[in-house]
Amino acid sequence: MIYQEQQGQGADIVLIHGWGMHGGIWAAVAERLAQRYRVTRVDLPGHGNSPMPAGGFDLPRLARMVMDDVPQPATWVGWSLGGMVAMQAAIQQPQAVNTLVTIASLPQFVRGDDWPDAMPRGTLSGFADHLQENYPATLKRFLALQVRGTENERELLRLIQQQVASRPQPAPEALRLGLEILRTSNLRPQLNQLNCPCHLFFGERDMLVPIKAARAMHALLPQARC
Repeated sequence: MIYQEQQGQGADIVLIHGWGMHGGIWAAVAERLAQRYRVTRVDLPGHGNSPMPAGGFDLPRLARMVMDDVPQPATWVGWSLGGMVAMQAAIQQPQAVNTLVTIASLPQFVRGDDWPDAMPRGTLSGFADHLQENYPATLKRFLALQVRGTENERELLRLIQQQVASRPQPAPEALRLGLEILRTSNLRPQLNQLNCPCHLFFGERDMLVPIKAARAMHALLPQARC
């Protein structure tokens, strides 16, 4: 079982957070959406109030654990790692996801010879190398990259840090496995299986997921709105 919070009434929306976070970061978004929809926020396994599962997880298991505990069908909204989980769920069990929405997310986060508009491999490797030495500093660096270039950057960083600190720290193994998913997963060959409406959001100043990736994603998913 994973921890979840539900509010509102209407068609179902599932909100999935990114690496190192928890469902609490969606609080303001959920409050607005709940005026028209039934909104479910989850803590991914090993994050926030969700326990770390025995045997760990990979991307398919992560998607399965969320699908087992949330309403179906639903619109899935995923940020970063959460977007990859949402893509996997839509591929794995199409009837569970009637609309896919991703924010700053890719089917392959690391650059490749045929996938240049993604994250340098060294960025994620650097997070992995420093994770065991100093988790708080690693997460702070990750959060700082998320908000760099935004208006009121320091204020926004402080707010996100407060939200992250409102629940228990992620299990170290959950962080390691999450980074491993981001480093090694490639869902590009399977995206043509998606038949649901897709809405893909990218940030013009995003330091981790380049805005150029929007063009590459539209080539993979011509029916998507980017």
